Amino acid sequence: MADKSFPLSKFAGIMAFYAILACVLGPLFFYYVLEKTVLSAGNGFIIGSVLSILLWNFFGYHLVMGK
Repeated sequence: MADKSFPLSKFAGIMAFYAILACVLGPLFFYYVLEKTVLSAGNGFIIGSVLSILLWNFFGYHLVMGK
């Protein structure tokens, strides 16, 4: 049974932001700012994904759980 105190809407909002950061903003930034190649967009995807994980570990978890 799910915990009734878990803020699912806050969790979903934070995860949606991280998905947009990793899958859209990171690749677009690297593609248009550094060089217009698929390799550069792939590097943006990797950096965006790592940034999302770091943000979750340091901020997101604490926002959701209220600690």
